[in-house]
Amino acid sequence: MNSGGRVDVWRRLLALRGAGAVMGLLTWYDGPRDGEPGAELRAQLAAHCESIHLACISRRSTELFGRLLNAWRWPSHVASRWVTLDRPRTLEWARGFRPTLLLADGLYGAHVVRWLAAELGVPWVYRSHNIEHHYMQMQLAQASRLKSRLGLMANLWGLARFEREVQAHAGAVLDISTSDMAYWRAQGIIRSHWMPPIVDRAFAEQLAGSRSASRPYHAMYFGNLNTPNNVEAVRWFVQRVLPLVRAPDYRFAIAGSRPSAEVEALARSDGRIQLIPNPVEIAPLLVQARVLVNPVQGGSGVNLKSVEMLYSQAHLLSTRIGVQGLPAEVAECFTQADDPQSFADQLQSLASVDTPVLDAQGRRLRARACFSSEQAVSSFAEAIRPLSPGLARTA
Repeated sequence: MNSGGRVDVWRRLLALRGAGAVMGLLTWYDGPRDGEPGAELRAQLAAHCESIHLACISRRSTELFGRLLNAWRWPSHVASRWVTLDRPRTLEWARGFRPTLLLADGLYGAHVVRWLAAELGVPWVYRSHNIEHHYMQMQLAQASRLKSRLGLMANLWGLARFEREVQAHAGAVLDISTSDMAYWRAQGIIRSHWMPPIVDRAFAEQLAGSRSASRPYHAMYFGNLNTPNNVEAVRWFVQRVLPLVRAPDYRFAIAGSRPSAEVEALARSDGRIQLIPNPVEIAPLLVQARVLVNPVQGGSGVNLKSVEMLYSQAHLLSTRIGVQGLPAEVAECFTQADDPQSFADQLQSLASVDTPVLDAQGRRLRARACFSSEQAVSSFAEAIRPLSPGLARTA
């Protein structure tokens, strides 16, 4: 699980499984990019899912033609899930599993989930990862490559309409952030509930158990290093903030998966930067930094890296966008700065203090309670109670 979105879904699956749900998983994989899921990944899924059904996004000419044919009613990413699905075989699988409830975890498979729910005669709910049409508009604004821009434009066509339709027809909506929930409620979506992302015990314990004899990095940024918003965050920090930090011995680490060519070039532009590509484990790296930074410049939903930063012993520095959607008592755990000079000043000030003061640690401990598996399961049970009382009692 090498991106925030995948980690978010995986942790939720584990939490629901741990609460007693019997899980069947329908998911797509990107064949040209990732290849077919290997034996190790399949075994991981099988350890927690009673039944698994995989579909491949092939990007073949027939699939692309199918997307084009459906462009009048669906965004490209939605159409790709529909046209790549062997629907008779999928329906046979679903009937064999006999689900009580369907969860569309993310927007783009929601039409398939809605179709299956109608065929099976069971309720369905939608987990919103962000306000997707806002997020995609931001990605388009930040994308620089023509191919990326064309793909984003194809997906934005009809996206806002489709997203509102999903919100309106789902039996319940589980929003990742309090601000997203307020946005949709203002538009009449009243069956919405806040279901915060999860930081599971394993990650928290791994981070707490990792020790570093020293903290060789003054600051560190972590996350995937290829999506436009993360690349923009690195660009802003390296080009606008780091030059204002005059110390020649300052050390800044960038750690994450699949660094783009631009991120690699940015890392080479300043000798004080160390790029750590595709780390196997992130926790042993986080403990080596005095300050963890989130310089993100745009987005919606909740920035999962900010939630994970809460579990470290480092100082936390973020733009206001990096903590949007979080409850006020959580956002208060971060030093916040938006302009380059203020961000640079806070970087140097925080790095000069070895660890956060006890009061800050106490606030951070209280904030972490929002992101437990128990809190997420409780939110889920509340949302589905009117739809599936028996399942809600089990959860």
